[in-house]
Amino acid sequence: MSRFALPETAHPVMQAGLAYWQAAAPEPDLLPGRQHIDPAGMPALLPHVWLMEIHPPLPDTTVPRLRFRLVGSHVDLGFGDAKTGRWLDEIEPTFNSNPAIYTAYVGACAGIPNHRRGAPRFRFNRNAIELERMLLPLAGDGRRVDMLLGFTVFYDERGDVLQAML
Repeated sequence: MSRFALPETAHPVMQAGLAYWQAAAPEPDLLPGRQHIDPAGMPALLPHVWLMEIHPPLPDTTVPRLRFRLVGSHVDLGFGDAKTGRWLDEIEPTFNSNPAIYTAYVGACAGIPNHRRGAPRFRFNRNAIELERMLLPLAGDGRRVDMLLGFTVFYDERGDVLQAML
């Protein structure tokens, strides 16, 4: 498993998510798989977590097809609607043609974790001004990536974590 570190300024959700993923690896040189991820082991992170299935590319592209399998409540709030069960290329039609968007996802599908903080690149809740996102590969056999584990924190215009409007 490759060494991956976050910037010191990363949100505590990112730090805790990375620590959980690293501890879940069955052996030091293997990636954890979905079978190693127990939601009960990270209750405070659940609103920020999401899982994405990796499927073969559509005939007209080389980009893997990705589908949200599970999406936490904070992530749905930041996007503005529920994403569980939906295909990424249907939610964001420019995904396959926009290298600024898909490079990180394709890299994670190849086993390269990544982290980003900046303006949201997908359609999102108008109150979400910025996000912080981490993509971590999962491999059922320890080597061939078949899912992505993600963590996202959305921020409002004050730089505070986005909260539901009351």
